[in-house]
Amino acid sequence: MSTYISVSDVTDSISEGIDLEPYLMEADDAIEDLAERLGVREATDIETAPIHYKVKRYGIAYALMRMCQDRIAKAQSDTIPEQNKYSIMYGLYRRELKELDGSISAEMMTGDVQQIRDRANNMTAVLYRG
Repeated sequence: MSTYISVSDVTDSISEGIDLEPYLMEADDAIEDLAERLGVREATDIETAPIHYKVKRYGIAYALMRMCQDRIAKAQSDTIPEQNKYSIMYGLYRRELKELDGSISAEMMTGDVQQIRDRANNMTAVLYRG
């Protein structure tokens, strides 16, 4: 059973009728890998009550990306529209995963972000004068 996200967190209809538990378990590993890359060495340091929204989205995107990847391979013998559906969604979830990967901080993982202004300190922006 997945630690960070549950089947009820996944709302995309593309996953209907598919056993998501193996993908959610794999997503747990991806979340822990991301945490380690951010300097969070222990999985027990990852805040789960509640888990940060972006960390949850990361896990969901990872699980659905992997599900679509497997479905693309399986759809080789199915119809072209079926294969295209999973290919398109794979690309969307892969892009979302990449965007989230760059926006999640160690503080988000550990739950140390207490206020909105704390989150703003983790972001950078370029301002232009017109």
